[in-house]
Amino acid sequence: MYEFKQRFIVQDLESGEFLCADPAGGITQTPYIKQAGKFDYQEDAMDAGIDEIGEQFAIFSFFERSEVKS
Repeated sequence: MYEFKQRFIVQDLESGEFLCADPAGGITQTPYIKQAGKFDYQEDAMDAGIDEIGEQFAIFSFFERSEVKS
């Protein structure tokens, strides 16, 4: 059985790039949507957009399928 979780990604509207995790533990940007960082909460996505981009960013929500463990 599956369930769907709402997730959020953040896009810089000036560069068109998406926020993603940096291997060193920070946040960086990528041009690839498949590498975009997925946030569990809209508020976390908003905070990251403000902290990392400042202004002119968009938050997109989508649903991701995951298996339900019995």
